[in-house]
Amino acid sequence: AEKQETSGGSFEDLLFGEQTKDETTEPGDTQDIEINTEEIKQLSEAEESTQKIDDIINLAEETDKEFEQTVKELEKEDTSIPNEIKEKMKIFPIKDIFENEASKIKLPMFFKKVSQGSFFEAEGNFVPVTKTLLLEGFDLDKQEHNIDFTLSSFNMASIDLEEGRKNEYTPQYKYVRPEVREAFVEYISTLSPERKIKELSDRLARYIRNIDEIPEQKIAEYIQKSIKDFNSEKIAEISANDYFYANKIKDKIRELTGKYAEKQFSILLDKGTIVCKPAFELPKKISPKNTAKGVTKNLYVEEGEMNDFEKSVIFKIANLDSVEFWHRNLERGKGLVLNGFINHYPDFIVKMKNGKIILIETKGDDRDNSDSERKLKLGKIWESKAGDNYRYFMVFNKAKLEGARTVDEVIEILKDMF
Repeated sequence: AEKQETSGGSFEDLLFGEQTKDETTEPGDTQDIEINTEEIKQLSEAEESTQKIDDIINLAEETDKEFEQTVKELEKEDTSIPNEIKEKMKIFPIKDIFENEASKIKLPMFFKKVSQGSFFEAEGNFVPVTKTLLLEGFDLDKQEHNIDFTLSSFNMASIDLEEGRKNEYTPQYKYVRPEVREAFVEYISTLSPERKIKELSDRLARYIRNIDEIPEQKIAEYIQKSIKDFNSEKIAEISANDYFYANKIKDKIRELTGKYAEKQFSILLDKGTIVCKPAFELPKKISPKNTAKGVTKNLYVEEGEMNDFEKSVIFKIANLDSVEFWHRNLERGKGLVLNGFINHYPDFIVKMKNGKIILIETKGDDRDNSDSERKLKLGKIWESKAGDNYRYFMVFNKAKLEGARTVDEVIEILKDMF
């Protein structure tokens, strides 16, 4: 039989005392729920510490944004930036020999047409495509709720490994102290079946927080429908492994939004509502956090760092007589992005002597991932819409995907582009 439940207030209310004892319990309930005040104090402190971690993460993100904004200002040659800051930052200009040709390049990106008289009219009736734009009309509640809620011993080991890295926090999840989790499992066992579903759904949604601007409440409602038929034992299992299941739910929602965005992108392309037009200009200066040397024909005085496979690929390409220059494309809003149903930053931009621009995405055979197919698909769509002067290649040491190329195949294609 289920234990009697509290009549109001969440687990957090009990922990933090946001409601009084009379408000959170019915007469006679106190004998069924034992809350140790000293333990609750410890749990509260644990929760507060995770909040401090979040604050640190947010500060780091803001600092990084400020750094990137400073770099952008430097790229504009803003003389207001103090010299002492410039001296401490690694800033690399385009080589003089390539400056004239590089200044002529304007690489195509995807844009969505907007209606006359809209808010965006001042932008020329085109706005850059974003996933948010593509998710207009997406309703999470109407999507399928088929989530794999199985937990194997391998999964358990993965959870232990992931949560054991106490110093590797991310903004999406908090490291949950065992005593806090245990307290929640004990608390939820006192509730009615309906309240168990609601409390657990809300807790998992708080971990997930926000995906593609879907409100937390919508995520909680989606979770509720997904677990509404689970028995007490399964609810207890999910509660005891909330980090793992929150991650699975988040992956599922991303899968659903990804499929929707990809379908909308295709429809809007066919309608002509999305177009590909010149937009991205190579910055006059870059400031990568780390650099790589030892490859000829680099566009900038120094280029961003590369792994061994990337360096081996660009080394072979750069040594072709048909290549004029190459650039290690930067990420995180600094470099060229193929902005479709995903944001894809190809590894290299290569300028050929015949005027063609080649985008190269490298995939070491031991580093393939589920995104490769989507990146390749978007890259080839970009190639078809950008025009005859543009090419996109995904390069493996040994091609694993249909439409991808081996290093040798790409070299054979590029060597005669004079």
